[in-house]
Amino acid sequence: MWTPLITLIALMLLTAAGAAATVALAATDHERAQRAVSLLKILLGAILGGSGVLAAVIRLHQAGLL
Repeated sequence: MWTPLITLIALMLLTAAGAAATVALAATDHERAQRAVSLLKILLGAILGGSGVLAAVIRLHQAGLL
């Protein structure tokens, strides 16, 4: 039941991170590239941090603790 939603959110975050990485690498404007790198750091932090929390919540739910 939750798998499609989790997959969709993960794909959206990865797509946004890919777009930010592309802009950071291809931008000729230095300020725009810096903003893209900042956004990329935020997105990667959300992806990596959120996946651990989400995995813990799923495990706790499966164990009947939530």
